[in-house]
Order: sequence, then structure tokens, then C-alpha cells
Amino acid sequence: MLNRLKADIDGILELVQKCPPALQETALKVILEHWFMGNAAVPAKTQVGSSPGTVATAVPQDLPGPVKNFMTANGLTFEEMSKVYSPIGAGAQLLISGIPGAGKAMKQANLALLLAVKQALETGAFSCTLKQLREMATHYDCYDAANFSTNLKSHKNDFKPRAKGADLELSGPGLKRAGQLIEGAGEHD
Repeated sequence: MLNRLKADIDGILELVQKCPPALQETALKVILEHWFMGNAAVPAKTQVGSSPGTVATAVPQDLPGPVKNFMTANGLTFEEMSKVYSPIGAGAQLLISGIPGAGKAMKQANLALLLAVKQALETGAFSCTLKQLREMATHYDCYDAANFSTNLKSHKNDFKPRAKGADLELSGPGLKRAGQLIEGAGEHD
């Protein structure tokens, strides 16, 4: 990896010098962090729970068990998860700039799925609060106040039955759809 850095450093420094002097240090830090994340020695298709004789997984050891099971069940790699969340584990944030789906209703449902996986990275529970969903739907421009509950009801198979106003928790089909969203994240962003 050091040889790759040596080869790329001139281009990085040239790019940093194009920034205003007050921002050059910050720009260098951000570019180097991005470079290291992109050039880390992580196999491209490493899976959790891979069979004996394959390359060891790059997934953090402190991931909650349900997340490891989710990744294995959906055939998700650390690389695929890293396209949607950073870091992979506690403190994860959504990285994608847009939520996939046609229309606000589908985007809202997809956002709920992605937020539930984000919560699971932290706690192991695939759940999402309605407050968090509203806030993030506003951020991603898919909040429809008049149809918020109706949109969730139209995707009720993705969530376990709940009392009115209770947090959303992913069902089996919801976990599967969340896995499909994460796997296809590179195509939507």
C-alpha cells in the first residue's frame, strides 16, 4: 500500500494546492482518509461467515451478531455495506446522497429499511423510530406529512406488527429488502 501512496501523493498534493490556503490542511486530511479507505487491503467480495479456506473477513469483530447474520443471509460484503454506511458499526451514518425508489412513498419505506439497518449496526436491533424517519425523510426530500402513516401501511409486510406510534421493526421480508437495497446502493448513488 505504501508504494501506491508514493505513486499517488504527487496528484494528491497538486489537488490540495488548488484549494484556498486556509483549507489546504483540511483538504489533505480528507483526501488521505478517503485514499486510505479506498486502498485498504480489503478483498473485493469478502463475506461474513465465509467457508473454510477463504480469505478472512474484514468485518469488524464488534459488530452485533444480528448484523453479522443479516450480512451472511443477504450475501452482503463489507465493501457493499461501506457504500451505504460509515463506519460499519457503532456511530454509523448513511452515506448515500439519494434514497432509491419511485415516488415519496417508496423512498420513505426504503429509508425506513436503511435506517433500521443503521440502528442495528449500533445496537443489534433492526428498528427505526418514527421521529428519526420523519427527520431523515425531510433531509432526503421524501417526507409526505399528509400520507406518512399511509405510506408505512402500504409497506406493512416489511415491518413487524406494531401499536400505533410505536417504533418500526423489520420483518423477515423487510430484512431481505434492506439487503437488496444495500447490495444495489452503488447503482443508485
